[in-house]
Amino acid sequence: MPTTRSLHLAAEIGGPPRYDAASHIALARLAERGTLDFVTFRDSFARPGPDAMAVLARVAPETTRVGLVPTVTTTHTEPFHVSSAVATLDWVSQGRAGWHADVSTTEAEARLFGRRPAAPAPALWQEAGETADAS
Repeated sequence: MPTTRSLHLAAEIGGPPRYDAASHIALARLAERGTLDFVTFRDSFARPGPDAMAVLARVAPETTRVGLVPTVTTTHTEPFHVSSAVATLDWVSQGRAGWHADVSTTEAEARLFGRRPAAPAPALWQEAGETADAS
């Protein structure tokens, strides 16, 4: 018997830094009208622009169906903060939240926090997995 696979369609709504909520809301509503399953918003500590989690928390009450998936960098972020931020997005979106884990591998990003030097990528991805397990 053949295995059924579903296709999920998404759109990335970040793009160049924009600091007005209206543009992000308009893109998410367009994705929703186009019956996409979710929108993503890329983020990193090295990228200028608003925080992906905060932007999608603002978009959440302005949409009704589309899933909201921000990038969350787990390096230099305590698992509790990741978990509570994702839970908050899930609450304001009424169950439509997800998250895309990422890691920060550069010394420049590590210097932004000053807590520890950059670590090798495999160790950071293991840490990201542990953060996902804790969330």
